[in-house]
Amino acid sequence: MTINDTLKRFKMQLLLAIPLLGVLYYRIIPDMVMDWYRDDNYSHGFLVPIIAGYFLWQRWPYLKDKLVKPSNMGLAVIILGLLQLLLGWLSTEYFTMRSSLIVLLAGMILYWFGREMLKSMTLPLAYLIFMVPIPYIIYDMAAFPLKLFVTRVSVAFMRMVGVVVMREGNIIMFPATTLEVADACSGIRSLTSLLALAVAYAFFVQTSNARRWVIIVSAVPIAIATNAMRVIVTGILAQWWGAKAAEGFFHEFAGMAVFALAMALLVAVGALVKGKSHAEGLESGQSETKDTGVIDNEQGTALESPLRLTRFIAVYTPLLAAALFLNTHTYKATPTNQPFSQFPRQVADWKMTEQFEFSDNILKALNPTDYISRQYKRTDGATVSLYVGYHNGAKGGSGLHSPKHCLPGSGWLEVSTKKDTLATTNGKLKIVRAVYQKGGSKELFLYWFQMRDKTITDEYSLKLEEIKNSILYQRKDETFVRISVPFEQDEARATAQGEAFIRDFEKVIREFLPR
Repeated sequence: MTINDTLKRFKMQLLLAIPLLGVLYYRIIPDMVMDWYRDDNYSHGFLVPIIAGYFLWQRWPYLKDKLVKPSNMGLAVIILGLLQLLLGWLSTEYFTMRSSLIVLLAGMILYWFGREMLKSMTLPLAYLIFMVPIPYIIYDMAAFPLKLFVTRVSVAFMRMVGVVVMREGNIIMFPATTLEVADACSGIRSLTSLLALAVAYAFFVQTSNARRWVIIVSAVPIAIATNAMRVIVTGILAQWWGAKAAEGFFHEFAGMAVFALAMALLVAVGALVKGKSHAEGLESGQSETKDTGVIDNEQGTALESPLRLTRFIAVYTPLLAAALFLNTHTYKATPTNQPFSQFPRQVADWKMTEQFEFSDNILKALNPTDYISRQYKRTDGATVSLYVGYHNGAKGGSGLHSPKHCLPGSGWLEVSTKKDTLATTNGKLKIVRAVYQKGGSKELFLYWFQMRDKTITDEYSLKLEEIKNSILYQRKDETFVRISVPFEQDEARATAQGEAFIRDFEKVIREFLPR
């Protein structure tokens, strides 16, 4: 039986997948769509399902007459997708949760229709990955080096044309004003959208696969080059008209103009590499010889369908079980033992000298349930800053933000990082020692994550602990503790001050946190 005949015969059984997937992802996909709406980095997400649908429609004339040959391997892929979804949900890992939908769809196609159908659907399915926002730890790892590169190139060019300018990290300093090369000017923002459009454009062009890859890869240098041009033009204008040249309407217009230029360059690359048109057909499995034997011409009757009711039950049962688990498993919103407003202003020889209140934008990004950000000074003059951010694990809350992407995202360059243990009155404490530099300023950061009584020093172990606590205790409360000590040359002295501070404060911090 062909795919077209199967879709007609089992229409109701197949349509049942839509409400089941809806129940499974009704809190996951709408959040992703809101990310498309709120975050300019992913506004292209609205186009991705449409383009994927076009790829499917383009292949349909060659798909509908293929024979259905179900593969039991598809059930293993479905189980893998459900495990990915559950693990992502238990650890609040959005990319894992959202991308699991693509794995599930691939498994269902393989289990019901077979390898040939999945092979033909590879491009439409794989293209959907562009609609899933990448984890910010990866985003920032790419954004900061790109910001530095674009800043260096832009400053070098402006100096060549006689502009008086200095650079400090990703900060560009003119005699009359100072500009910061933000993520929007690094190329990473346009790169994510441009890559998605480059893949679509490459497959619209009738050419060889090698030339398609040239088009796709060209999106990277195009995005970087056009954004460097944006910084250069902004910098030259800022020298004459001040910081207002980099704000308001001009800034927004420059962003749109740069992306339009990048698209024009991408089309130009496509025209250059397209070459002679090929009659290759579609990579989806378009074949010069269509499947035959669908109809027994001598008997005039359709062949028996290899699909059975048991195959639908085998798929829908684990989907329903996973949906029930996700929608009935609850978390306890665990409060602190005491509000951080009661945190002591003096501990041992340390006395609070300043308390910091975060802006709405920072609070929106960090989203702590409660936090404390203070500066303490010891009687000998040593100065240390303390930040403790607590998340109570309630539904709708966000997880902890690692310094590995928060600090580079705000312009700090990592000098060194290592894991260590520190002896305290309560035993050995696992910590991370990290030195970051921003311009001429250096700062030592000593930090750790904490869940219940356990201290954790890396993000992957934190995710595993989140999963364990979610399953065993129905808790996802977690804490981030960071001590920072600025220094110029004497790192050893800064380290000694930070360690002394931890030894004096570690017991006090624990008294505020639930166990």
